[in-house]
Amino acid sequence: MTDVDVLVVGQGVVGQFASLLLARHGHRVLAVERHAQPYALPRAVHYDPDVNRMLAGLGIGAEEQATFSEPAASYDWLNADGRLLLSFPAPLDGEQGWPESTMFSQADLEASLRRQQGRTPTLETRWGTSLTAISQDGDRVTATLVGPDGTAEVRASYVIGCDGANSTVRDLVGIQIQDLDFSSDWLVMDLKMPPRVWTPENGQICDPKRPTSSVSGGPGRRRFEFMLMPGEDAATFSTEENAWRLVEPWGVDPAHAELERLAMYTFHAHCATTWHVGRVFIAGDAAHRMPPFFGRGMVSGARDAMNLTWKIDLVMRGLADEHLLDTYSTERHAHVQYALGMSIELGRVICETDPEKVAARDAHLLARGPLPWNALPPMPPEMLGPGFFPGGEAGADPVAARGGQQHPLLGPDDRVALLDEVAFAEFTILVDRRRLSAEDAAAIRSATPAGLPAKIIEVEPVDAQRPTVHSGVDVTGRYGALFDAIDRAVIVYRPDFHGYGSAVSLDEALTLVGGLSASGSLQKG
Repeated sequence: MTDVDVLVVGQGVVGQFASLLLARHGHRVLAVERHAQPYALPRAVHYDPDVNRMLAGLGIGAEEQATFSEPAASYDWLNADGRLLLSFPAPLDGEQGWPESTMFSQADLEASLRRQQGRTPTLETRWGTSLTAISQDGDRVTATLVGPDGTAEVRASYVIGCDGANSTVRDLVGIQIQDLDFSSDWLVMDLKMPPRVWTPENGQICDPKRPTSSVSGGPGRRRFEFMLMPGEDAATFSTEENAWRLVEPWGVDPAHAELERLAMYTFHAHCATTWHVGRVFIAGDAAHRMPPFFGRGMVSGARDAMNLTWKIDLVMRGLADEHLLDTYSTERHAHVQYALGMSIELGRVICETDPEKVAARDAHLLARGPLPWNALPPMPPEMLGPGFFPGGEAGADPVAARGGQQHPLLGPDDRVALLDEVAFAEFTILVDRRRLSAEDAAAIRSATPAGLPAKIIEVEPVDAQRPTVHSGVDVTGRYGALFDAIDRAVIVYRPDFHGYGSAVSLDEALTLVGGLSASGSLQKG
C-alpha cells in the first residue's frame, strides 16, 4: 500500500496546480489521471492575472508564459452591423503586476506544468490510473486505484478531486450538483493560423441570427464559437464543411488555416451543494461549471486550488486547526456564485435572439456604452464568502475577502521585484512607512505568530533613501495610492492573493496579525 500526504485525482490544469502547490511545500503528493496520455487539444483559452502569478510562483515566468499566451487588451461586443456595443478594457499593467486578461493555449500550458511536475521530487504522477473507491476512517482516506500495473490501494491524509464535470470523486462521496437552469449549444472551432489583425481582437458578435465568439487561442491560434440556432440539426451543423462555411466571412479558409479541433459544446451552469466531505475535497469543474462569457471557468478552478492548498499545508504542518479547511467551501462557493451569475447574465445578453429585445438592447448600449460601468447595472464587488477573516466575515474592511494587489518594489540589492518573488504562497504584511515607523514595523514583526509563513515588508515612499533588508521602495507610487485610497497603514494578504484585513494604527495592526493565530483558528487545539 502506498502512503502519501495528499492524493490529487485528475491532471488538467486545476489538478496540476493543486499537486504542484502542495509538493513545493515538501508534502508527498500522488497525482493520478485516468487518461493514458495528456489531452493535446485546446479547451480553455482565457485566464486572469492570479493565474499568471501562480504560474510564475511555480517557476513558469513571463518568458515561458509568452510561448503559450498573449495579453488581451479588451473584450469587445459588436452588434450585427459591426458597431461597438461594449468594451471591457483590460490594462496590460494591472493591479496584480500582470496583464488583466490573457489568452492562451491550454495544451501548451499543461505541458509547461508537466515539466515542472517532473522536476518536483515529492510529486509522483501516474497516467492511465483511475479511482474506483474511497473510504475514510477519521484521520486518513483509503483510495482504490486501477492502473497499468493493476489494482492498488493508497492511504492519504487528504484527497482532492480535480477530475472534471463527470467527477468520480464527487460521485463516490455523494456530493450533489445544482443545475442553475442555463444552457446553450455552440460549435467550437479552434484554428492554427498566422498572426493578423482581427475586429474584434477578442469579443462577441451579438447577432440575433447567429451569436458568435471570436477570440485568440494563444499565439498562432484562433477560436470561433457559433451558437446552434433553434431548429438546426447539431450533426449537420458540426461538420467540417459547415464550419469552414461559417468562418468564410472572416476571410478564413483551409488554405490559410489548420483546423485543430471542432466540437459541439453545451454550455452549462452547475454548482456543487458542498465542496468537501470529511477529508475529501473537490475543485474545478468537479465543483462548478459555467458558460464561457465571463472567462472565469478555468480561473475559478485555479482559485480553488490556491485557496485549498495553503490551508491543507498549514494544517499538515501543525500550524492550523482542521476547522480552517471548512472555510474552503464557504469562501469559494460564494466567490464562484459571483462568477456564475456574471457568466449567466452576460450569456443571456449575448445569446438573445428575439428581434424586439435585441433592438432595445442595441439601442441602450449604443446610447450608454461602450464602457460597461456606464451601460450596465452596478455590479457587486467580487469577494470570497465567510471564512478566514477577522471575525469570520469580510465586514466593512476594505481589503478582507477581496483580490489583492502587487506592485514593483526596489530592494536593498538595487533590484526591482514583485511581492511574489519573495513571498509567493505566504502571508504578506505590508506596512506603510509614511504612517508607521521602523520600530512600529518591528513590533508587528514580533507579533506575527511564530512559524507562520509570512513576510513583513515595509513600503517606503518613492523618494526614500536606500531600502533596508526589511523594506522596499514604492517605485511606481501605486502602493502609496492604495494605502491612501483605503486610508490604512497596514494591509495583510493571504497566500491565495486575497486580503485578510487591514489596520489604521499600530495597535490595530498588532491585533490584526495576532489574530492570524487566535481569532483566525490557525492555532491547533
